[in-house]
Amino acid sequence: MSGSLPADVNNFLDFIGMNIKASGGFVWNERDRIKSDMMRERGRWSPSRVSPEALRNKCEEIGMTAEDADKVTNWLRSTQAGKQLRPRYIRDYSWHQPPTP
Repeated sequence: MSGSLPADVNNFLDFIGMNIKASGGFVWNERDRIKSDMMRERGRWSPSRVSPEALRNKCEEIGMTAEDADKVTNWLRSTQAGKQLRPRYIRDYSWHQPPTP
């Protein structure tokens, strides 16, 4: 899967994008929400569902800078490799929509 994202990931990132626009940038709470969901819902972010390229494209589409999109893509790669991410403050966040095929 290289060109598109599942609906749940797409909707989650649209939510993040609304918050980026409202706050004027990719701030700590949005970073923590992404990291927390990646840790709590690993199946949502599996390689069979989310490619780094599709995620990076969506990140730029929702208003992240190229540098921020690279960070999120690196978090995805780490998650998919079984590594831990460390959200700073928000550790128990999961996007409410269950993974969709």
